[in-house]
Amino acid sequence: MAQEVGVITIDDGPTDQTWNGLDDVVAFLDMHGVEAKAEVFPEKSNGRTIADVAGAMNADLVISGAYGHSRFREWIFGGATRSLLEADRLNGLMSN
Repeated sequence: MAQEVGVITIDDGPTDQTWNGLDDVVAFLDMHGVEAKAEVFPEKSNGRTIADVAGAMNADLVISGAYGHSRFREWIFGGATRSLLEADRLNGLMSN
């Protein structure tokens, strides 16, 4: 029922593998009658960037994977999953 579906990734060095993965998701959605568009945002990957992109796209829902790193790594570098969970302006669905 969505008017627009964006399949995005945040990657400051996208490769053919990056685009192939996005194209696979778009093809899967197409098989189910969902028209989607793939896009790569060439920035450092973190949850705040994902939340910012979703906000700029006026997204109603963000569907993402969710996994964690060690507490030490997340303390030093932050974590995209945690940042998305803390983005209270987004409706989200996460799968681990």
